[in-house]
Amino acid sequence: MATLLCLVAETWVGWGFAAPAATAAGLQRLSAEASQSRLLEDSLHTRPRPECREPNAVDSRRVHIRTRNVQMRTANDQMWPSHFHNRTSRLRTRTAMLAVLLGMCLTAGACGGSDDGDSPPPVSSQPGSTTTASPADPAAEVRAAVTAAQKQYYDAYRAAMANPRDQVLVEALLAVYVDGSVPARNIRGDVAWLAERGYVIRPSADDYYVIEDIHVDAPPPAGRATATVCGYDTGTVIDGVNRAPDGKDIVVNNTPASGRTRLIWVEQGDGTWKIDGGELVDSWEGENRCPPRPAG
Repeated sequence: MATLLCLVAETWVGWGFAAPAATAAGLQRLSAEASQSRLLEDSLHTRPRPECREPNAVDSRRVHIRTRNVQMRTANDQMWPSHFHNRTSRLRTRTAMLAVLLGMCLTAGACGGSDDGDSPPPVSSQPGSTTTASPADPAAEVRAAVTAAQKQYYDAYRAAMANPRDQVLVEALLAVYVDGSVPARNIRGDVAWLAERGYVIRPSADDYYVIEDIHVDAPPPAGRATATVCGYDTGTVIDGVNRAPDGKDIVVNNTPASGRTRLIWVEQGDGTWKIDGGELVDSWEGENRCPPRPAG
């Protein structure tokens, strides 16, 4: 600043002018201000510079970031063990797996579907059986179609769960569901979870289901029906990758169970029937409360 003042004074003199009194007074004032400025700068060099933000604000921000990171890590730590625990609980709860076997999504309560109306007399069926329908009876046609679709689903499920890493079998199972439906998304996730861990479900010859009722909600060509199905499942969930030290299977779950579900079947444009929703009505772990297996 002093150098600048000297240059200003020399300029006035060099041009042949005498610095006016006002200018001289102004220069003196500027010189005094410059001295104060130097003192201020010196003091700044001898002490730490203040933060751009108040220390409390900076500390609060850092605490917030640390807290957020801890919360994120905590959320992840809770999510994955919880996710693993929930899935494992499903495997250990045979009734939940039975719900999948019968075509249900693995969520509490209903997943789509419609309200029940008055039901006609029960229609029983065992795997492989069909119901003959008269062309003049649309309701009978629907029951026959749903009975066949349930058999298709049952076979596709057993095949896919016995080898959940086989994408051909998995796609055949998913083909029995309405594309994009909640049950379809859930079954895809559960099959993937089994495949990731190498778990398989070994079917048993003692497994069976009975279609207790098929209520026709809407006739073809946009048919819709609600099927009440009771199934008994004694299949064993095993580790399909690892073996026990003695070379035997590692059993994850082998508790039998039975359960009753209501499934929503809807007719597609090509005439096929697919699962669009349903709900688990009753379940019994460790026992069979379904009607007897039909003979034949």
